[in-house]
Amino acid sequence: MSPRLGIAVLAAVLAAGCAGVTERPAGTAPVAAVALERQILLTVRQPRDSAVGLAGDASRRYLRRRAYGPTPAVERTLTQLAREHGLTRVDGWPIASLDVYCEVLEVPPGASVDDVLARLASDPRVDLAQRMNAFRTLARRYDDPYADLQSSVTLLELERAHEIATGKGVTVAVVDSAVDTRHPELDGRVRFARDLVAERPVLRRAEIHGTAVAGVIASSANNAEGIVGVAPDVTIAALRACWAASDDDALAECSSFTLARALEAVLAIEPAVLNLSLTGPADPLLSRMLEEVIRRGTVVVVAQPDGDDPRSGFPASQPRVLVAAAEHSAPPPDAHYVLAAPAHEILTTLPNGQYAFLSGTSLAAAHVSGVAALLLQSDPTLTVERIAELLARSAPAPAPELRSISASRALEELTGARAAAAARAEPLSFRAESRTSR
Repeated sequence: MSPRLGIAVLAAVLAAGCAGVTERPAGTAPVAAVALERQILLTVRQPRDSAVGLAGDASRRYLRRRAYGPTPAVERTLTQLAREHGLTRVDGWPIASLDVYCEVLEVPPGASVDDVLARLASDPRVDLAQRMNAFRTLARRYDDPYADLQSSVTLLELERAHEIATGKGVTVAVVDSAVDTRHPELDGRVRFARDLVAERPVLRRAEIHGTAVAGVIASSANNAEGIVGVAPDVTIAALRACWAASDDDALAECSSFTLARALEAVLAIEPAVLNLSLTGPADPLLSRMLEEVIRRGTVVVVAQPDGDDPRSGFPASQPRVLVAAAEHSAPPPDAHYVLAAPAHEILTTLPNGQYAFLSGTSLAAAHVSGVAALLLQSDPTLTVERIAELLARSAPAPAPELRSISASRALEELTGARAAAAARAEPLSFRAESRTSR
């Protein structure tokens, strides 16, 4: 058997999620340079209206650089909190969607992180205080030249599905490591790309995990290249929140800070679908941000974590997200909308125009994101509940193990139901007009 290369992207999640550049106090360090286990995340209320006046006033130029930072009152509060609790300020961003300013602080050696968090949680100046958490993606790489090429095309019945929809006009946000926007399969598909890990530049042009996920979703069809995406005409918004550990290593890391910044970008873009192929511990801040993403109508697709590790249940535990599991796996007991999709030996894109076979629920999530985009092209008003219903019914009859969804059956049910409703409505409308004409 070919060697496996684990693509576990540690995503030490959940901190800021804000936009702009803030001048930090002297002596502070970039968030990625500090040991994550000694970092905490703290938010202080900062209504967005209070920041509006900090930009555009020529008579108060000294405030312009704070347009994306803390207001003077919040700055004083953060300085006081850091001094009172012996903390070092590391980085910070405003999270406009939650009306808070988010600060990363380092707890000094010898101090108990739990004790510091308990004291901060009881402080009326503090909106939220939590640990910096870690997340990882869920894929393993194989190099098997004899594997069936794109078995997912058959399992999802994509050929029939693409006769109905290809994802045209739908935007899918991929929060992951850097996507190879110049890969032949993705050329023209990535219309928006943003690097939210400025302190960790891309070592090469792109990174493995993000490119693989984007390739499953959006690889072009009929372009004389290797593979076909689930939704080959979608637009990808590539939001880099993770960075590769080394040039050729599939491992990547992300901080809670960068992931929250990515979610804030998602709230600004408002894509139809958000793909989060990662997992980690429960986190109050990310949960709040995802609630807002979902409330605004974005369909969120996440990967089902492997095993029963309590540190790996989020965001699959988040209400109203579509949880993508591997086909033939046992359904998790506590997830809301669990859908099976291809996850084993999936041929997809790698940086520098390459291809490889990968396995893992990261790729199952990418398949579900692509099918959701097909459904939303056919009916942009679909709710996450309706999409979950259509996809669940598209799978074969219930069994002890999960069976893969079918893109074509879900689309046929959706469009067939709409056509039947239109056919019923037209005669009724005609008869009403006839009665009126008399």
